Amino acid sequence: MKPATLLLIFLSSVLVGCGGNEDVEFPDQEAACQFDEQRELSRSLSANSFPNPVITSMKVNGNTIWHLGDSTLPTLRPGDDVVLVGSGLGYGPDIDFSKIMVGNVRVLETDLKMYKQEINIFKQIHFEVPQLQDTWDKDVLNWEDDMINFRVPVHANNGPIVVQVQKRIDYNESLLRPGEAHNVIDAQNERITDKNFVHNCDVVSRLGPTKKTVAVPVNIVNADYQALVDLGEAMYWSYEYNLGLSHSARNLDWVKIFTGKATDPITGEIADPFKLFGAYPTVRGEVPDVAIDDYFFDPYPQKTPIPGFLTLSPQLTKGNTRNSGFVGYRFAESSHPFLGVGEWIGFNCASCHGYRISYEKSPGVNITRVFGGLPNPHWSMKWTLLDTFSGVKGTEPGPTWSPGEASVDKTSLIYNVYAGTGDPTMVRGAGEGSLTDNDYSFSPVATPDITQYLPIRRSISHTESYVGFEGSYIHAQEPNGATGSMFARPLQALTAYMTVLDEYNGDLINVGLYRWLRHNGLLQTAAGNVSEGEFVQAGWQAYGGVKAAVDRGKAIFQRDCGSCHADDLMMHTNEDMFRLDEVGRFFAFTDYQRKMQSIRVGFLHNMYWVQHRGLLSDGHVRNLEDLVNPDRCREGSDLYNNYYTIHEPSPLGNPGADFPTAFPPHNQRGDVFRVYKSAGTDGAARNRFVERHKYFVEVPWDTEFYYWDYQKFRAEYGVAELGSDEPIGLPAAPHPWCTQNKQDISDLMHYILTL
Repeated sequence: MKPATLLLIFLSSVLVGCGGNEDVEFPDQEAACQFDEQRELSRSLSANSFPNPVITSMKVNGNTIWHLGDSTLPTLRPGDDVVLVGSGLGYGPDIDFSKIMVGNVRVLETDLKMYKQEINIFKQIHFEVPQLQDTWDKDVLNWEDDMINFRVPVHANNGPIVVQVQKRIDYNESLLRPGEAHNVIDAQNERITDKNFVHNCDVVSRLGPTKKTVAVPVNIVNADYQALVDLGEAMYWSYEYNLGLSHSARNLDWVKIFTGKATDPITGEIADPFKLFGAYPTVRGEVPDVAIDDYFFDPYPQKTPIPGFLTLSPQLTKGNTRNSGFVGYRFAESSHPFLGVGEWIGFNCASCHGYRISYEKSPGVNITRVFGGLPNPHWSMKWTLLDTFSGVKGTEPGPTWSPGEASVDKTSLIYNVYAGTGDPTMVRGAGEGSLTDNDYSFSPVATPDITQYLPIRRSISHTESYVGFEGSYIHAQEPNGATGSMFARPLQALTAYMTVLDEYNGDLINVGLYRWLRHNGLLQTAAGNVSEGEFVQAGWQAYGGVKAAVDRGKAIFQRDCGSCHADDLMMHTNEDMFRLDEVGRFFAFTDYQRKMQSIRVGFLHNMYWVQHRGLLSDGHVRNLEDLVNPDRCREGSDLYNNYYTIHEPSPLGNPGADFPTAFPPHNQRGDVFRVYKSAGTDGAARNRFVERHKYFVEVPWDTEFYYWDYQKFRAEYGVAELGSDEPIGLPAAPHPWCTQNKQDISDLMHYILTL
C-alpha cells in the first residue's frame, strides 16, 4: 500500500474536526426543493406590465443630488446609500431578472456566504458545515417599481449608473416531472450536508427581452480601488488556490513535471509542459511582475480544510508564493499532513485564462503578452497523466449501463480531450460520494473568456439563485483539487481585478479582424495594402470597406442571433436558459447542466481568440464560420456529416489563421472524435474506461479506434443519465441556430469579430 494511502487511513482515525471518515451525504435536489407558487405568481403578474424603465432623480445619503436632464456629475463613494427614483423599475432581482451597473461593475444582488469547508480525509471528499467564515453582503437594499435603494459597491471605480430589467416570462418544465417546474438547489449551499439546514431553491426561469434606463452619469471616488486591484492581480497570477498541497496529497509532483523528469505516457518522450498542457514560460514583460516575483499572502485568501502535521504544525494561514518558471503555476508554502511545512506547486487563473499572443501594435512596434482573461487554447488535462495522480488509475464500479467493479486506466481518454477544454470529473473515482465523482458521462467543457464577466448574473449554467463571477469563486473547484471557500476581502479584490482585464480588448479586436481578413483574402479590398501595425493603430472603423461590412453584419446578427444574443449592457446575451432538449450538445451534458436541465445563452466577446479553443460549451465547433453556416444545422449536408456522423476521417485542412494545432492530430475539430484502442499491459484497463462510456462505439471499418456516436447520444440520452421515462430527444445539431444564407456569413463574421 502506498505511503499516502497509509497516511490517509491513519489520519482518518485520529483527526478531529476535519470530517474524519464518516459518510458524507449531500442534499438531494429533488427532495430539498419545493415549488414556490406565490413567488411564481408575483413574477407572472410583474411580467404582465413592462413599461420602459425611467430614472427621474437620485438621492445619495439622503440628499437629492441629481434630476433627469441635469448636466452635473455627482460624486459617489463606495458604501454610499443611493436611492434611484423613477417608474417602471420592476420589482427587483428576485421577482424580475434585474441588474444595476455602476460602470462595469454589477451591484451585488445576493448575499454571498462563505461557509466553513471540511474534508473526509479518507475519501478526500470536500463538504461544508453551516458555520460562516465570512460574508459579502448584497448591495441591493430595496427595490420597488418606483424606487431602488442600493449601496455603491466596494469595487466600483467609474460610472455611469444603468438599470436593466427583464421579466421572467415562464419557467422550464422538468424533464423528469412533465407539467411541473424544474426546481434547483442554490449552488452556494449545496455542499452543506447538515440534514437540518434549509436549502434555498429556485426554478429555472425563461426570460424576455431587456430594457434599460438612461445612463445616470456619476464620478466614483474609491481610495481603496487600486489596493483591491493589486491584491486581485496577485491572486490571479501568484496565488495557487490551495492546489499545491491538494495535488501533493493526491500524488502529483509538479517539480518532476517542470524539470523534465516526467514522461509522456503515450509517446514515451520527455513531457513538454507547453506541448501537453499549454504552460508558457514566465518571461518578464510578457506577464505582470507579480507573476514572477515572490509574493507573501498575509492572510491567504482562503483556508484549506486539509489539516497540518497533526498538532505539531497547524495548517498555515499565511505564506510565501514564488515562481515555478511557468505562467500560472506557483510554489506556495503550506503544511503537508505527513511531511510538515514546505512548499508545493499548484496552478491559478492564469494557467487556463491566459493566452500568449504576439502582434504589431503600431508600425515597427511589436508586443508579446500573456493576456489574462482569454482562454488558453493549449491548456489540457494531460498534466494529470504525468505522475501517479490519484484518480487516473484504480478499481472503480461501472455505471448502471456497464456495472461491476474493475480496474480502469483513464490515460487514453484524458489524453484525447480537445485542448482548451477539460472534464475534471474524470479524475475523481466513481462512487466516491463527492458532488463531482466520475460519472462515465464524457462531458468536456470549454474554458470561458472572462475578460468581461461582471455584468453576468449567472455563472456557467447555474440558475438565477446563483450569482455570477463573484459566487463562482466562493467554492472549491473540487475535481482539480482546489479547496476552501474564499474570504470576502480577497474575493472583492479578485472581482475588482476583473474590471481591468478588458484593458487590451481594443487591440485584440483589431488584430483578430485584421488576421481574419488577411487569411480569407479580403484585406486588400476592404482596407488596402496595410500592415497589421497600421490597421491596429488606426482601428477597423477607419477603413470604409470594413465598416460597411460590419454594418451589414450587424443587421444580419440582429436578424439571426439577436433574439438570444442581445441585451442593453453589450454582453450579447439575454442570459436565457434553454432546456437540454432545445439546445443540445455534442458531448454529454456536464454535471451542472444536468442539474439545471438547461444551458445558459453564452456571452460573446473576443470571438476571434475564443474560437481557437473551440466553440460552444464543449468546444467542438472549430471556427465561427462553421458555427453560423446553415449547412451545420442541416442534416445530410457535407458539413453536418463531417461534424455529426460516424465516417472515415477526412482531412479538413487548416481550420484558420493562427489556430493552435489540435493534439492528438487524429482529433481535429470538425471531424469525427475518436480514441485509440490501447495495447500492452495497460491496454485492457484503458480500453475498459472508454467502453464504459455509453456513446463511444466500435466500427467494423476501423479496428484501431473507438468513435463518439453523436447520433446514438442524440437518440438515447436521458433515461440512464437523468432518470427520465424515455429519451429526452436532442436537436439534429447542437445549438441548432445558424444564419439563414451562406452569402451572409462573411458580413456576419465582420461584425462578430468586433464584439
